[in-house]
Amino acid sequence: MSQLPPADAGVYVYCVAHAGPFQSGEAHFQASGIGGRGDTVRVMEWQDLVAIVSNSPKARYELRREYLIAHEQVVEEAMQRSDVLPVAFSTVAGKEADVREYLLKKRFDELHAHLMDVKDRVELGLKVLWNEERLFAEVVVENDDIRELQQNIAGRPEDASYYDRIQLGQLTEQAISAKNEDEAEDVLSALEPIAVATQVNKNFMERMFLNAAFLVDKSREADFDERVRVLGESNEGRLIFQYVGPLPPYNFVTIKVRWEE
Repeated sequence: MSQLPPADAGVYVYCVAHAGPFQSGEAHFQASGIGGRGDTVRVMEWQDLVAIVSNSPKARYELRREYLIAHEQVVEEAMQRSDVLPVAFSTVAGKEADVREYLLKKRFDELHAHLMDVKDRVELGLKVLWNEERLFAEVVVENDDIRELQQNIAGRPEDASYYDRIQLGQLTEQAISAKNEDEAEDVLSALEPIAVATQVNKNFMERMFLNAAFLVDKSREADFDERVRVLGESNEGRLIFQYVGPLPPYNFVTIKVRWEE
């Protein structure tokens, strides 16, 4: 006699893809399902689309590193076989029928349109940061007022140069802000002509001035790699380039699902 599923059993959804690459015995996944329970990742099919899913408790997953990595590993493994549409992290359906009805069936045309948008394209991510010593050295060289204030402050007691120090800090902050904008524009102007679309995200690290994602045709990926390499070499010792990819198109399409009550 088979056991009934637990009362809190649900279905975690990772992404949507074309069905063809996951047929003929190609549906096996090396990655395990989210949650650390070793759940098997499997495909659910509706006509020519599939949802990549695994069993899961019906609960919200916290934004913990282990959960994010598990989610991303499944999506990236699926991307090795097909263009994919990432589904928002911690999307859990109550049952398989909900995934078919409210995602694959109800949004069939929308999903196909999104798949056309990302067809044969990948996301490439680039973060650019300053070498802090070089940043301040350039700011001083390029700004007469900052250089003069530094010279006036040098050797004077803090209380005697209090207002000069405040002014120096304000001028330096303004100069860095303007410099960041100029440098970000230079990098983007070099890379955007190769990309289909660009998403500039919020900077989240000190001295970072660009955090961008680029949607690039696979046929142009090598060109994009080369352009990043040239930028890195021409700014060696000055800027730090953190380049990742190819990735699923997280920044360009993320499917959010509202399950019906």
